Amino acid sequence: KVNYHLLPWRDRKGKVRSVSGQGMGRHGIQRYGINLGMIRKVCFRFLIATLVVLLSFTHVYSDTGAVISDNTVIIQFDGPLKNAAREVIELYPRVKKELEGILGWEIDFKPSILLIKENSKFQEVVENPHIIAFADPHRNLIAIDYSRMNVSPFTLEVTVKHELCHLLLGKHIPDDRLPRWLNEGFCQWVTGGIGEFMVDDRQPNLRKASLSGQLIPLWLLSGRFPSQRDQMALAYEESRSVVEYMIAEHGQSGVVNIMNNMKHGDTVDEAIKKVLFVSIGELERQWILYLRERVTWAGYLAANIYLIILFAAALLTICGFLRIVMRRRLRAAQVEEDNEDDEVTGG
Repeated sequence: KVNYHLLPWRDRKGKVRSVSGQGMGRHGIQRYGINLGMIRKVCFRFLIATLVVLLSFTHVYSDTGAVISDNTVIIQFDGPLKNAAREVIELYPRVKKELEGILGWEIDFKPSILLIKENSKFQEVVENPHIIAFADPHRNLIAIDYSRMNVSPFTLEVTVKHELCHLLLGKHIPDDRLPRWLNEGFCQWVTGGIGEFMVDDRQPNLRKASLSGQLIPLWLLSGRFPSQRDQMALAYEESRSVVEYMIAEHGQSGVVNIMNNMKHGDTVDEAIKKVLFVSIGELERQWILYLRERVTWAGYLAANIYLIILFAAALLTICGFLRIVMRRRLRAAQVEEDNEDDEVTGG
């Protein structure tokens, strides 16, 4: 078949045009099925989206004008947080040395740590009320919501260490090779189980999810974590638990070797197979069995004994109250019946 769209053609002025694109102009673009208006619209939307993201960060930076730094780190902070900024300057060398010792990787970059005084300003960028800090490896940036610091279990040192761990991993392993569960799990393990997600006792935990068969599959935790609060809390807890399981079974060197293999180009599945001699699927299956061996309904009930006692006490109180009400009603009915009998007898 002859593709007439590839043949030379004449424009309105009689000038010969060709598919090579020379001298095609606006009419040539339209003739070959390219909508110029659509191109402009897409470019405009992309530009607006980019500006929104940049302006969000620029707003945070513009309101955070004070800066102190040394040869290894830059601290930007709201004016009232000068003492906190000095604290970070003092603790940073220690945190840096500890991380380099764990992985054996040098932190040869100079991060910027942003201390934000007001939660509302921090939320303009994060838009998640349960996140207290975040790291951006592409910008060497750590942002911390200082209003949440010193609220157990979070401290400046733990938070800086956790987020610096994310920067270090992100500098050596591309996002498409480092699954989120491994990233978060490793950095939580480094900081003793503490991450950047604020949880409370009301949220479902790993033990409950394991007993009820409601664990989130690891492949669903490779990218973004669930946005729903309870599920996000479970995602963080699962991530930490998998890494702790690998360390319990294969030692710290096993997890570090996995990270080193990924640093040198292996995918996560290739790295795990080389070090642990199992696939990710088999690792997940073994981890679930490991959980179930250690988590029983008896253990779950024992761990929640105080809640059970409170519930039982509340139930007994309600039953006692209902019993008293029933007795009073029976007595009232009996008195009323006796009065009616007296009236009949008297008549």
